[in-house]
Amino acid sequence: MGFIAKMNDAAQNSGFGKYFKLTERRTTLSQEIRGGLVTFLTVCYILPVNSGILNDTGGICVTNGDCPLGPGSLGDDQCQACLAEMRKSLISATAAACIISHFLMGLVGNLPLAVAPAMGINAYFAYTVVGFMGTGRITYQQALTAAFVEGFIFIFISLVGVRTWLMKVVPRCLLLSTSAGIGLFLAFIGLQHAEGIGLVTYNSATLVTLGGCSTQYRRNQFTFVGADGGPIPAAVDVCAVGPSGEAELFAPGWVPSGNYACDSAGVMRSPTMWLGIMAGILMAVLMAKNVKGAMIIGILFATIISWIPTSGNMAAYIGDYTSVPGAKLRMEYFKKVVAVPDTSYSAGQFDWSAFSNGNLWIALLTFLYVDFLDSSGTFFSMANFLNNYIPNFVDEKTKTFERQMPAFCVDGASTSVGAVLGSSPLTVYIESAAGIREGARTGVAALVVGFCFFIAMFFSPLIAAIPPYATGPALILVGSMMIFNIVRINWININEAVPAFITLAVMPLTYSIAYGLIAGIFTYMLINGLVLVWSYIQVTAFPKTISEEARAAGNGNPLKIAWYLTANPPMPEDLIENPNELDANMRRMTFRLRSAEAKLTEAGISTADLPPLSTTAPEGVPVAKMVDAGVDIADAAAAKV
Repeated sequence: MGFIAKMNDAAQNSGFGKYFKLTERRTTLSQEIRGGLVTFLTVCYILPVNSGILNDTGGICVTNGDCPLGPGSLGDDQCQACLAEMRKSLISATAAACIISHFLMGLVGNLPLAVAPAMGINAYFAYTVVGFMGTGRITYQQALTAAFVEGFIFIFISLVGVRTWLMKVVPRCLLLSTSAGIGLFLAFIGLQHAEGIGLVTYNSATLVTLGGCSTQYRRNQFTFVGADGGPIPAAVDVCAVGPSGEAELFAPGWVPSGNYACDSAGVMRSPTMWLGIMAGILMAVLMAKNVKGAMIIGILFATIISWIPTSGNMAAYIGDYTSVPGAKLRMEYFKKVVAVPDTSYSAGQFDWSAFSNGNLWIALLTFLYVDFLDSSGTFFSMANFLNNYIPNFVDEKTKTFERQMPAFCVDGASTSVGAVLGSSPLTVYIESAAGIREGARTGVAALVVGFCFFIAMFFSPLIAAIPPYATGPALILVGSMMIFNIVRINWININEAVPAFITLAVMPLTYSIAYGLIAGIFTYMLINGLVLVWSYIQVTAFPKTISEEARAAGNGNPLKIAWYLTANPPMPEDLIENPNELDANMRRMTFRLRSAEAKLTEAGISTADLPPLSTTAPEGVPVAKMVDAGVDIADAAAAKV
């Protein structure tokens, strides 16, 4: 018997093994370690990505006087020095929050789930709530206060069962489109310059356009600030007439912002952009071949190249030969390699007086809503995934899973812990599926992930030198994975399709998850409310136009019949009468059924219960009904996986 086998046997028969239910869940210690390592490789990109996104708020640098002009201070050495310290603190804060949350999930929840700052919510926190370099409606400190309170509210609604109930009343189309909209939002961030590859830049006519230009081809926007650093007092401060009659700008009042346009001669010529594109392609290829840790490999590829501080490396992020702001400061810190974790710039930064500000309450409610949708959906999808490997892990009658309540409470507690350290809200990661697929079944895997984050926390000098064009591709790929849910939306039903589309379209175009959610909910209520009123009038005033199917469904009650008509609108006539449309939908149905069958096979689930694949409708059965049935079967199969 080898060492690993002896270790597994010892763990299996010990109190450790009994507490984590290694035998009941058909796993071993070595299997849990392997699954935990794979999970860490899939989520460790959060250290450079989250710290980079949150650092764009300016943190305390905007309020302590080091960056008094917000975006206009980015060219100042004092501001860059403060931002460098802020980035170090945020790396340590992200790692520390992940350590605590994973230990809680492992010991209390006994689930192999990764818990880290939520992608999408951190973008909302940084770019909508606080704003780029503090240009939002509330400060970094006030936003952390909102996140801290949100965690406790999360725990409360979990304990009283509201969380489970709310999941049943939120329209399914909005749940699916929210995830897809966040995916588009993340991809948009990853395509821009501040936290991405710089492919998309500013355009005065179209707002955004193709960019990817080097520093010498960039034309920064300028922000005008009054001579005293405050509002513009008079037009003379903007420009004046020079001695020779030429126009002169008031130099002290004009400061460059972080946004820029590209000269046409420099479009698509940025070495950093092409390095980011290559890293993204590498990630995608590795993911296509199911290589574990594909994202971190791609990030390391671009990062290592950016760490070559020579004059010939036009994509360098550190050293004296690059024009990237803060490169020299990063080089000095980079040389240390190992550093003692320091969260002094981010930890405990609360502002309780801000609760008199209505904007803070809006941020708090949005944090709560978005985090609720994200984490609840991930929890239940991961529980169903575990159910494929652990029989009866999910109770078929109650739809609950083992240790559900403690796990929900850990989720809320992690958000409050993250806020104390200076991070945006934390949530469960869908990347946990990679570890589960590799063998993770218990909280031991979560403990392994926490230990890995503990080791990584001491290498903040290296992590701080990871450039945005290395992590930007990861944002784009995460976005591409999150948008998958749109295939499960019933696009034929206008009552659902329009609100769903509005939700996912408004999020990236307004740079706000909150506005997308509000637009989607408002549109859903308005459309379905008006259709319900119309249907009720139709039922009461024109009863002969109501089908027997609707009458039977409503048991003769006009309101119930109207509700049925609203929830089940008729199939569009052009779809029913157009054979080409029907053929296309039948092909779509067949494709989705085959995809679902492949997923079930990959997960080791028998496909015997699935109906045979067919593109021919039985005699007397409308083809449209067959399409709907096929979609439902595909959704059910995907949900099992």
